[in-house]
Amino acid sequence: MRSAACLLIAVFLLAGCGQSDTTAMNHKFEQLDFQISALETINSSFNQQHFAQLTQRYIALVHQYEDKLGRDEAKRRLTQLGDELDTYCLACTGVLYTEARRL
Repeated sequence: MRSAACLLIAVFLLAGCGQSDTTAMNHKFEQLDFQISALETINSSFNQQHFAQLTQRYIALVHQYEDKLGRDEAKRRLTQLGDELDTYCLACTGVLYTEARRL
């Protein structure tokens, strides 16, 4: 009876670990999305360097979690950010689209 209870507790703990990884991943993407959206202002032409840096961080984050996201989701995220940055940083959009095609 004790071993069954211990096994049940272990299963619940392991099931929770997988969700925390996904939660942590989503939190990192949300933080980066917020930083990018903060640059999308009238003065965005002065933020080209920051857009480029954040774009590279976003690409690195997608590659870090590529196994967890899956190929289609990783491509979708890169393309979606490229669409979003199209009016703010054309070079960043090109880099994102190129990276999405590589996946």
